[in-house]
Amino acid sequence: MERKPLSICTLTWDQLALTEKFVASVRRNTTVPYELIIVDNGSTDGTADFIKRQADKYHLFPQNTGFAHGFNQAFSLAEGEFVLAINNDTELPKNWFEKLRDTFDRDPRCGLVYPCYTFGQKVGLRWWPGTKVKQLPRFSKELPAAVAILSKLPIIYGELKGFSEEYQIAGGEDLDLCFKTWSAGYNIYLDERVLVKHKGHGTAAKKLPNWKELYTKNGDFFQAKWQSYFKKS
Repeated sequence: MERKPLSICTLTWDQLALTEKFVASVRRNTTVPYELIIVDNGSTDGTADFIKRQADKYHLFPQNTGFAHGFNQAFSLAEGEFVLAINNDTELPKNWFEKLRDTFDRDPRCGLVYPCYTFGQKVGLRWWPGTKVKQLPRFSKELPAAVAILSKLPIIYGELKGFSEEYQIAGGEDLDLCFKTWSAGYNIYLDERVLVKHKGHGTAAKKLPNWKELYTKNGDFFQAKWQSYFKKS
């Protein structure tokens, strides 16, 4: 069987209506052959049954194993040349893959490409698509939110070993991935031509009562782990 050029990976934890919209946008706006991989973190609202019908590959955890472990499980199932790690509270626009892939064709040291989004960190927040593809400053903590990230499977899961599972279920893994990418000698880009519709806080933050506390702990851990690199930004 011929290898597909793209694996689209997402996580779910209830919020079935959001996942339905996400999958519809994938089907509608992805023009290259792809596989849709969904990892569920213990949903109880019918999401698991939907996944069984809709995903090309899936894994169902009995409980929430976290962002990093969930995506790494999805990566382990992936067979595409490229892999998109994307939140399920999103909707993809037309021609998104062709535009994001373009940067990998132009820069052999491209490691990650972020699209812009309608909800998230200021760096990538936009109301309409732009025209520029910007290289992000190395070892900067001012980074886009991990709403969607395109990489090559041998890079993100082979060389970088996916998202770090040292963090608790409240963020930090996305920043860590960027610093791993830079430390391995790759570049990171923000593609303003691609605007992903993002609801925001459609998953973990709504359902974890101690999310802020965990997020703070993860931030302290990240700071300690990468402190020596901050002066390089």
